[in-house]
Amino acid sequence: MSDDSSDLAAHSRGDPLAFGRLYDRHAAVILALCRTLIPGRSAADAEDATQETFLRAHRMLDRLTDTRGFRPWLYQIARLVCSERRRSAARRTKHEDHAMNLAQERERLTPPIHGAEIASKQESLQRLTVAMRSLADAERLAIHLYYLDPDPVAAAQASLGLSRSGFYKLLARAREHLAQLMGEEMSEEARR
Repeated sequence: MSDDSSDLAAHSRGDPLAFGRLYDRHAAVILALCRTLIPGRSAADAEDATQETFLRAHRMLDRLTDTRGFRPWLYQIARLVCSERRRSAARRTKHEDHAMNLAQERERLTPPIHGAEIASKQESLQRLTVAMRSLADAERLAIHLYYLDPDPVAAAQASLGLSRSGFYKLLARAREHLAQLMGEEMSEEARR
């Protein structure tokens, strides 16, 4: 009986160290195989593929019918793991490249924003935040529902108990109050 066969038999009898011996015996070759099958990747990628190979082998040991074929079976698992990792890396690279191209295109089409513009936008956002906090709860909720909820009327009916026309009346009032508050904020800043 080969060492693999005896360790597989010992493993099936419940020997907790048997699979460790199989690992020790084959890990270096599986690692070398993974390094070959995952070219250009880091050493950590090959180590991860090696670990994945042994994890899968451990989970599927009950499917191995001929214990003399353990080594080729293990190599086949390693090939499969490496193939999956190559495909996954290719998909990831494709998606990352696509996202990068979109970002570059967006950057190309977007006019540059200067520091003064950024500061002005941040200041406006702070004024809006202060004004929103000053609104009545129902008015603030109506604005949030209108701009953030895909079905603001249904959401208003559920959360505020308003009809369609009631919601739009509340929304109009909220916008008027918000415009007044924003105007007051701006006139205070102008006086300073």
